[in-house]
Amino acid sequence: MIVYIATWPRCGNAFVRNLIYLNYRVITADGYPSQAPWPERLNAEYFANFIKYQDDGQPPRLALQHGALDLLNEKPDLRRELAAMSETFLVKTHEMPPEDPVEGEAFVCMVRHPVRAVASRRKLLVTKDVMKTARGDYIGGHWSDFHRLWHDSPMPRVSVRYEDVVGKPEVVVRPCAELLGLPELEVVRDLPIAASKALNPERNPGLGNDGWKTVITDEEAAGIWEETGEAASAWGYEPVHEGAQSEQNTTA
Repeated sequence: MIVYIATWPRCGNAFVRNLIYLNYRVITADGYPSQAPWPERLNAEYFANFIKYQDDGQPPRLALQHGALDLLNEKPDLRRELAAMSETFLVKTHEMPPEDPVEGEAFVCMVRHPVRAVASRRKLLVTKDVMKTARGDYIGGHWSDFHRLWHDSPMPRVSVRYEDVVGKPEVVVRPCAELLGLPELEVVRDLPIAASKALNPERNPGLGNDGWKTVITDEEAAGIWEETGEAASAWGYEPVHEGAQSEQNTTA
């Protein structure tokens, strides 16, 4: 089985991966090329396109090596073989979904308010233009297109909102366990935002719901919402920029 951990950038990909690992010791291959070694605690054995690993007394498992997206795209026969296996291969991606999903492929998608996602991206990559980001000029494409295409896909899925998972890891861990065929847990372990920030303060700044205000302007937030608001509203999101409520009342 192949399970894509699919998010628009800065929408909680690492958060999902860390929660799955924390609770089940199942690792996710980076879909993109990376030279980062696997942690020593995994006792990883490298061979071909795979690693064999074992952690915390769990049975040995297989995972793909980093750069997995190119491998799956370039070797469709291997992709079908992996999808048909009982072993589960998790792959991080910020790309659009496969146009030709095969049986045995599934995905987990975390959605985040577009203003907060763009602000988090700007915080990490200060050279990226805010409105170009919102319009989809960089990896991930347009926020609205990304989520529409993934959720129009026929693949089995788990879809959750980032904001609903913070402080409530069971919201994503339990449905992920069911999707992956993992045993149900009595207690789901959490990775609080403060702990996540301590592990990697640069990539996990811990802005919180209103932290976007320290990164982008209210005018930029309004522009992001104008670009993405229709799709975001379908996820239950509301505008957060100043004056948004009065604008809504004017058009109501």
